[in-house]
Amino acid sequence: MNKIKVEVWTDIMCPYCYIGKIHYERALAQFPHADEVELVIKAFQLNPNLPDKGNGYPVVDYLVNTAGYPEANVKQMFAYIEQLAKNVNVKFNLPNSVAANTMDAHRLVKLAARKGLDSEVLMLISKAYFEDALDYSDIELLVKIGEEAGLDEAEIRQLFAGDDFKTEVKQDIEEAHQLGINTVPTFLFDRKQAIIGSEPIQVFIDTLNKAYEKRKKENAALSDMDVQKGKSCDANGMCEI
Repeated sequence: MNKIKVEVWTDIMCPYCYIGKIHYERALAQFPHADEVELVIKAFQLNPNLPDKGNGYPVVDYLVNTAGYPEANVKQMFAYIEQLAKNVNVKFNLPNSVAANTMDAHRLVKLAARKGLDSEVLMLISKAYFEDALDYSDIELLVKIGEEAGLDEAEIRQLFAGDDFKTEVKQDIEEAHQLGINTVPTFLFDRKQAIIGSEPIQVFIDTLNKAYEKRKKENAALSDMDVQKGKSCDANGMCEI
């Protein structure tokens, strides 16, 4: 049997994406057929107009003054996400984090994919944002993360000296739009089932089991896709509370 193909559209600046990826990984660790699952990471940009090259600004300023959230709603959203973080023993530092352009971060993930390191690089960048409140658009930070994951420094710097993988990032975003995906994270399982948002670990386990069973059957229609929907961020950069 061919591997179950799990595609996830994600953006660094979406806090639900980090939690959702953790939930997925912990579910996969409990899935008896984990070696028969292939993860494909797809890029998404909630706001491609944010500043890059280490010029990000406080996420609270972004949410209030750019995205238009009332401060009370921001506090409510942070409280909800903080509880999600506690549930998986992850440090919560979102109120001090930075909003910045994610293009270069996505490009580094694409480079890492060539060596099978994309999942690790994505998690390291997400941790830098969510837990360490660092500017993930800063090139030196990205170089450090890439090296930590096992990439060659010269190769990383060559990447950022040019435009490699920008087209691929934009293609991922266009593919998402064509599929009707406008919130992240969105996980597709063989494009027959979907999880939208940071659903609980058990939902991921159940969906993996369903995908495994469906994988045994041929020609399942896309119209039969089962969707489990949790908290997510939409294409306008608005995150649910």
